[in-house]
Amino acid sequence: MDPLGSLIAWSAEYGLLGVFLVAFSERVVPIFPSYAILVAIGIASESGSWSAPAALFAAVAGSYVGGSIYYLCAVSVSEQRSVRFLTRFALLFGTSSARVESLILYFRTNQSALSFTSQLVPTIRLVAPAIAGLLKVSPGPFAVASALGVAIWNGLFFAIGYICARLSFDGNVSELALEVMIILMVVESLAFVVWRRWRKRKAAVEG
Repeated sequence: MDPLGSLIAWSAEYGLLGVFLVAFSERVVPIFPSYAILVAIGIASESGSWSAPAALFAAVAGSYVGGSIYYLCAVSVSEQRSVRFLTRFALLFGTSSARVESLILYFRTNQSALSFTSQLVPTIRLVAPAIAGLLKVSPGPFAVASALGVAIWNGLFFAIGYICARLSFDGNVSELALEVMIILMVVESLAFVVWRRWRKRKAAVEG
C-alpha cells in the first residue's frame, strides 16, 4: 500500500489548490507528518504533476495559513487567561509558576528568533503558533519569522522528494517518507545530545 501516493494522486486532480489544501490540512489535522507530505509533493512535481516552483509556493502558503489560524485563535484570548492556562499546563510537567513567568519573558524578548526556529523543530512546529498567540507575540515579527521558518522546512523536504525523483526513484512514496523520518529522528537525537552537552559545559564555566 502507498497511502501517501494515493493522497498526492487525489490532490493532483485539483491542481495547485490540491497542494495548498494538503499542506493546509497537515497543520490543522496532522494525519500525515509534514515531511512525508512534502517529500511526496516534491516527487510528484518532478514527475510533471505541477510546476516545481508553483507547487512549493502553494505548499508553503498552505502550511503558513494553517499554522496562522492557531495563532489568530490563541491571540484572541485575554492575556490573563493565557498566562493562567500556560501556568496550569506547565505545572503538569513540574514547572513552577516563577519559571513559567521567566520563560514567558524570555520568549517575548526573543520572539522573532523563537518564532523562526520553532518552525524547524518536529512536533513543536505544530503547536508553536498557538503558543505564540497565547504569549501575545507581535503579529509582525511572528508573521515574518514563522513564514521564513515554514519556507525553509517545506523547501528542504520538497527538495528531497524532487531530487529522489530526479535520480529515477520509482519506489513506494510512503516507504521513502518512512526512511526520511528515521533519518530525521537520528539527526534530531544527535542535535539534542550536542545541545545538552553544550548547556552543561556552559553552566560549568559560568559556575
